Amino acid sequence: MNNRHGHHQHYSKEQLTVNDLSQTLKQLWHYLVKKRIQLFMVFLFTIVTTVVSIVGTRLNGIIIDQYISSDRLRMLTIICSIMVGMYLFSSIFNWLQNHFMVLISQDTSASIRHDIFSSMQRLPLTYFDHHPSGDLMSRMTNDVDNINTALMQTFIQLFTGIITVIGMLIAMLIVSPMLTVVVLVASLGTYVFSRAIARATQSSFIHQQEELGVLNSEIEETLSGKKTIQLFERTDQILSDFKATNQRYVDHAYRAQFFSGTMGPLNNMVNNLAYAAITIIGAIAIIKGYSGITVGVIFSFLIYLRDFNGPIRNMLDLINTLQLSIASAERVFEVVNATPEPDEEQLPPTASIKGEVVLKHVSFGYEPGVNILKDLSITAKPGETVAIVGPTGAGKTTTINLLTKLYPLNAGTITIDGINIDQIRRQDLRRNIAIVQQEPFLFSMTVKENILLGRPNATDADVVTAAKAANADSFIRLLPQGYDTPLTDGAQNLSQGQRQLLSIARAFIAQTPLLILDEATSSIDTKTELDIQEATTQLMQDKTSFVIAHRLSTIQNADQIIVVNHGEIVERGTHENLLAANGFYAALYNSQFSNLQS
Repeated sequence: MNNRHGHHQHYSKEQLTVNDLSQTLKQLWHYLVKKRIQLFMVFLFTIVTTVVSIVGTRLNGIIIDQYISSDRLRMLTIICSIMVGMYLFSSIFNWLQNHFMVLISQDTSASIRHDIFSSMQRLPLTYFDHHPSGDLMSRMTNDVDNINTALMQTFIQLFTGIITVIGMLIAMLIVSPMLTVVVLVASLGTYVFSRAIARATQSSFIHQQEELGVLNSEIEETLSGKKTIQLFERTDQILSDFKATNQRYVDHAYRAQFFSGTMGPLNNMVNNLAYAAITIIGAIAIIKGYSGITVGVIFSFLIYLRDFNGPIRNMLDLINTLQLSIASAERVFEVVNATPEPDEEQLPPTASIKGEVVLKHVSFGYEPGVNILKDLSITAKPGETVAIVGPTGAGKTTTINLLTKLYPLNAGTITIDGINIDQIRRQDLRRNIAIVQQEPFLFSMTVKENILLGRPNATDADVVTAAKAANADSFIRLLPQGYDTPLTDGAQNLSQGQRQLLSIARAFIAQTPLLILDEATSSIDTKTELDIQEATTQLMQDKTSFVIAHRLSTIQNADQIIVVNHGEIVERGTHENLLAANGFYAALYNSQFSNLQS
């Protein structure tokens, strides 16, 4: 139920502005330009449909002036037939234009979705320490969907709208420069006002998406911790927190969409005034006998004006969607552009590892200036079992995180077989380490597939052997489909102990020279713990093993025990030597023994 940053995480002021609009649009264009052929087809079809619309509208005016008024029925029929063919032709091109735009938007969204997911797989754990999973999920789903909507709806309307506006403007200038001036004055006023509104609402759209990320984090956290919420009677508090977060999201969404929504009605009002002005001015011009102004001209001009204002109105209505998509694109590209773990392709491959591990003067802290480990030095020879014990928060698991290169060292060195782990590729290192975590994680796949994660090329017989070694075979065979039973929702259909046993079986099948048991038996009952101790002892033969344990009774046979407190080694030795020293370890052991006796 706890989030390192709390439910109400807010972002820095710099993150709540459009850092670099041009860079965001440039990166979005980088995806679109890959579809240059389809874009060219959309561009071509748009020009064709625009030209057809311009010519068809002018023909309407000519029909009024030359054929209807003079009763030239035969020519009227011919011209109308031509217009029907033109509009039919235009409709086909319009359909093709939409077809290509759907392909572009879906393929582009798929590429962006792939890139953000790929980036997440390569980011260091430090990134996830500072970004809640709910917010990252929001970027992966909601924000990418916003981009897709923008590409499918906004982009095509903006793209075609700009071409249409330019085409209609040229047509109006040809028909009547005088009436065009009236249109341009009205459009200029609308543009200035719209731009001011767009600037004012952009930050609200970014706030809206950020709050949506926080909202998703809360939803994910409360669903995962539903059982705990109910057991501790925290439902009312959770509802209150959710209501506050939800209201913040609504407030930002309202401000963004309300103000951007004023642009549409304003544009309609200006358009209506422009229609009235053109009708009045045109009527006066006809009455006064000005050359070049006819009923057909006014008719054509009003249709041109409608086709000119239509895209502008659509673009103004889409500004909120466009701003939302830009804010979403910026959030997505923040993850795509985040610095991944250092590339190690230049490092030579490591064929095999014997298992000599040396930590020398290691210091580390998750936050700058706050060290959790302080000048830690440990030597483990091949085949030795090293137990690391100490109170909660002493730095035991952190030591393992450094050994597996999940976090970079702040100071000191770690070597394996005399090679600094900075010179060993992550994949080579981790391929030689099997680890059983305190909280086992099982994927939504079958029991057999979860065990095979330890060694994908293992046989079915190897899977059964590993399961038997972990004392998991007996309960697996009682499942509905045995080893082929699908596990769903984090294997909630299994008990905590059973999930841990599968995690241990996964480590057994890996057959690695290094083994890490990170409080692997903390969630297993005493009987199950006794059952696996013999198998664990057999597994650790000829392996360098690091064991972190709360239950000190499980590490009595370790070759050396490292006692850590406040990130420092306070004692080291065998179980018997440490008990004889009657120090920190003896106090821990005796307190556990007395608790068991009581």
